[in-house]
Amino acid sequence: MGRRGPAGNEGGLTKLGPVVVDPPGRESHDVEVEVRELRRPYHDRIAELRAKTISILEDASHATKDATRALLEQDHAVGDKISARASETSARVSDVDAEVLALLALQAPVARDLRIILASRDIAQTGDLCMGLCLTLGTRVGFARDVLSSEMRGMVAEIGAGTAGLLSQANGAWTTLDEGQSHAVVASARKCRQTQRDFFAALVRLQGVPVEAAVDLGMAARVYERLTDHSLEIAARALFAISGVPTSQARHIDEP
Repeated sequence: MGRRGPAGNEGGLTKLGPVVVDPPGRESHDVEVEVRELRRPYHDRIAELRAKTISILEDASHATKDATRALLEQDHAVGDKISARASETSARVSDVDAEVLALLALQAPVARDLRIILASRDIAQTGDLCMGLCLTLGTRVGFARDVLSSEMRGMVAEIGAGTAGLLSQANGAWTTLDEGQSHAVVASARKCRQTQRDFFAALVRLQGVPVEAAVDLGMAARVYERLTDHSLEIAARALFAISGVPTSQARHIDEP
């Protein structure tokens, strides 16, 4: 289909320019391809942003395992390792925040792109909170190991592995942006919560425990509980990015 060229003016009369003919074979599909190519750097930036958050969550899962080992083995060196990793995570979260602001200001994202960008910001911050909790657990090893029975040690090991696995599972849902995986986190979280309740009940039955050890164990139970909450938060943010489910609604996905 042709189009008119620039208009001219001659003797006060409007004169239309020559008809310009589009190159043959130029279809709307070609235009769409060009648009996608022009937006490729933008989508690459979003992919890089998500990769940073995925890495943060991977570190949080590893830190959960390390913190559990520190608690069971009274390994203060592990606490120092987590402390260094937590400092690095905070710096990376700041980088994510800066990139999110840049994308919002310069690219004006909408729909799914906007949801993914906002979810990346929130998930990175949640990962930072997880690292802080692991730091608390890893540096408060105290005398807890000395008062744990073999049964309770087994429960702590199970809780630690389950919570680390839950974080990893939530990260998997965010990595793949899979709605089914996001909902699968719920079933795993319920199992973790039951083990945590069993551990807390065992704590209440302990007698003659030094105050320091009781505080450390109570803190450990609380840390695992909060890490479970954060795993569900990550799954909720993934659901928001995937389908637009309001996070206020998605936060309660673990309720029966």
